[in-house]
Amino acid sequence: MKKIILLTALIVIIGNISAQVPDNLSDEDKIYGLSKIWKEADKNFVFFDQVPSLDWDKTYQEFIPKVLKTESTYDYYKKLQEFCSLLNDGHTKVYVPWQLREYREVSPPIKTELIDGKVIVSKILNDTIKNEGLKAGIEIIAIDGIDVHEYAEKRVKPYANYSTEQDMNVQVYEYHLLKGNIEEEVKLKTKSGKVYSISRKLTNAKTNTPTFEFKELNEEIGYLKIRRFWGDNLEAQFDSIFQNIQSMPKLIIDVSENQGGSNGYANYVLSHFVDKPFETSRWKTLMYMPAWVSSGFSTQWQDNEGEIVEPKEEGKRYTKPIVVLISEKTYSAGEDFVSAFLNTERGIVIGRPTAGTTGNPIGFQLPGKGAFQICSKRDYLSTGEEFVGYGIKPQRIVEKKLDKNHLLNEAMKLLE
Repeated sequence: MKKIILLTALIVIIGNISAQVPDNLSDEDKIYGLSKIWKEADKNFVFFDQVPSLDWDKTYQEFIPKVLKTESTYDYYKKLQEFCSLLNDGHTKVYVPWQLREYREVSPPIKTELIDGKVIVSKILNDTIKNEGLKAGIEIIAIDGIDVHEYAEKRVKPYANYSTEQDMNVQVYEYHLLKGNIEEEVKLKTKSGKVYSISRKLTNAKTNTPTFEFKELNEEIGYLKIRRFWGDNLEAQFDSIFQNIQSMPKLIIDVSENQGGSNGYANYVLSHFVDKPFETSRWKTLMYMPAWVSSGFSTQWQDNEGEIVEPKEEGKRYTKPIVVLISEKTYSAGEDFVSAFLNTERGIVIGRPTAGTTGNPIGFQLPGKGAFQICSKRDYLSTGEEFVGYGIKPQRIVEKKLDKNHLLNEAMKLLE
């Protein structure tokens, strides 16, 4: 079963995103949107057992007066996100209408990371900010006058979607921490005590982020970074560099920042690195039979074997030593790739547990031109071990460091 986890795929559901979003929705629409999420999750969501303390019906009732009190469409959608976030799943989420996100959820050209409990500037993407003295490696201790962790806990975390603690740290402290109204500057206080006021109107420096990046680290070791498993002509892009990969005696495959996409593409790439068939993740989904329920039986599970993928023909295979890099930013179809790679026994996986979130979501439209998705597919390793809600564990742990090459350096030590 193929899947593509992309926001752009939901545009088909949302429809005409250029249409005007109302400033506020009617009470009827507000209740309908909340009820739609409650109903579809109740019917399709496959991870209720991972949130045993959540009474979904009671929570739905509690959120009815909350959504009715909202005074704008944006505030309404934030309440829906808060409601949906309680399901604790990275592939189950509410999307604020695009037109509102364009000015209400804008990040300045700064990247941050959580390292050893500290919020660190990892990258500056605008020369204006660099000239003001803010640099990579500087610790941020407060945002808009609020302690950075308190800010993250109260202003960001309630609306984020994640399945594991490691994914939560990425979603909250890297992807969403500095988002806000484009008209408002964000004030960052550093450990030195200096406060930087950064405009969200500043644009990012243009960076080229191709799907595949290949280079020779030395005469013995090649490096292949795979950033995603989606995009136009992905198979052709991979084929165009594969001959260069084949020439290397040893290879590092880096999916430590892979954003996911289609597991069909992940399997296509992996089929070049094996010489025998391999099995992909097993999966199951809910099977609701009204007649069975009326006879006292509960909803059943339909369990499915993983797909068997054949290797590419001889001449299009790479069967020399491989090390795969993973981290908390290995997401969705990136995790499917790692799950299948472990079955091949073709090499060692190093790094940190993956995000622990994959699946096949169903998308729905909401009043006010927004949308939401519910995860309807429960993937697990071919051994039967769950990894959604936990993450896929590496065979060798490499602790997170500010040095962006820390995983690569460990892999080179192994191969050398």
